[in-house]
Amino acid sequence: MSRAIRVFSGNLWWGKADPDGLVSLIRDHAVDVFAAQELGFENAEAIAGELPYGCLEPHPEYHGMGIALRHPGKYERIPLAFRDARRAVLEPGDWPGLAHAIDLVNVHFQAPHSLRPFPSGWVRWQQVRGLERYFGENPAAVRAVVGDCNATPSWPLYWRLAGQMRDGAVEAARKEGRKVEATWGPKPESRRLLRIDHAFVRGLEVERFRVLPIPGSDHSGILMECRPAPEAQAEGRPEAR
Repeated sequence: MSRAIRVFSGNLWWGKADPDGLVSLIRDHAVDVFAAQELGFENAEAIAGELPYGCLEPHPEYHGMGIALRHPGKYERIPLAFRDARRAVLEPGDWPGLAHAIDLVNVHFQAPHSLRPFPSGWVRWQQVRGLERYFGENPAAVRAVVGDCNATPSWPLYWRLAGQMRDGAVEAARKEGRKVEATWGPKPESRRLLRIDHAFVRGLEVERFRVLPIPGSDHSGILMECRPAPEAQAEGRPEAR
């Protein structure tokens, strides 16, 4: 059986998230992969000190993104309208105990209320279509899409993604007999009101899924513990080809 990977995704609120808090989060929860949105420079330095591989691209405003890794992995941008997605591939040769490559994508879709670029609805549509085109040209048996989708489960953008992949939060909540949790509130100290941060999976078994506070951010982060499903591992063996 393949080892489990702990994937954390979090919006760091224009880089305002507390760097020391991020270090504690990574250590306390043994995070293997950190997918960041709205990544600031101090955030990036703190995260890279714990997870030295991958690539972090901070920005002084809200365009910073990246994926930090505990072990080496291929990293690239996926060209999308206005804001690119980021992609990392975790290969068994670099990740001890991993039986099948994991294709992981970090997204930050344009917010529906944004005024620039205008209209935001058109930008969001172009981003989703661009991601779908990329996936069509670059299929992967084991894939996760995580990040700030700026869409609750009642929005068309969520339906589009959920129609093609499984919602990791919903899957874990059903397994554990509990409700899914919201991830966003208007202020860091606010009660979380909306679930707009998501993890969609294909070819992965979701063993645990938690919503965790990010000190200094208006978003809570999502931590997903997952491993390649047995059928995906079987497909990856030489004798199955």
